[in-house]
Amino acid sequence: MLADRVQIQQVLLNLMLNGVDAMKKLEADQAQLEIRVGWHDGGDIGFAVSDSGIGVQPENIHRLFDAFYTTKEEGMGIGLAISRSIIEAHGGRIWVTPNPAIGATFHFTLPTGKMET
Repeated sequence: MLADRVQIQQVLLNLMLNGVDAMKKLEADQAQLEIRVGWHDGGDIGFAVSDSGIGVQPENIHRLFDAFYTTKEEGMGIGLAISRSIIEAHGGRIWVTPNPAIGATFHFTLPTGKMET
């Protein structure tokens, strides 16, 4: 996999900070942030960042990656938009799924082939 390490670190940082923010009202023993990496369909590398926070409302899912859209009291709504731009520039994709019980999981994939320049 060829990828800009700093940009992928930024995506992971954005997703982790969003997860931590979603759990800020939980007791410490209830807050869980999990990062998984593995093979995804078609040989891509898949990443998943899951939290046990407040989750994502179904009506917001299609807008979460839009620039300047936010569900937070503070923030500018650019972190997920930047993350989407980075992942798509690397030939990957990014999406979110609600967790069955609580929280949400943000997924992204990156191709294992060479990036075009």
